[in-house]
Amino acid sequence: MITDFSNGRLDEIIAFANEHGLTESYEKTFARLERHSQNGCQVKIYSDFAPLSLYFEITRDGLFVLNGGFIFHGLHDGFGSGSGPTFSVSLEAERKAGWSIHT
Repeated sequence: MITDFSNGRLDEIIAFANEHGLTESYEKTFARLERHSQNGCQVKIYSDFAPLSLYFEITRDGLFVLNGGFIFHGLHDGFGSGSGPTFSVSLEAERKAGWSIHT
């Protein structure tokens, strides 16, 4: 199960994805978190400091499995160049807006 503690950030992300033709990127990336929840893990999502991004924690039976970010890359961060405001590097060869998982 995914538990949403993002205080509306998830809804904001979904609306943004739908409005900007990025639904496929959102769904493909969020599905990676959903797979963990379908495999018996507990997934908690929270707001992140980066725009249109989330922080997540994954546990199983109360034990740590994985944590990281569901990060939105685009023009604002040089498509994952490592610069602010995300300070995350995308390994995708194509420079396009969308989400990726960072651990």
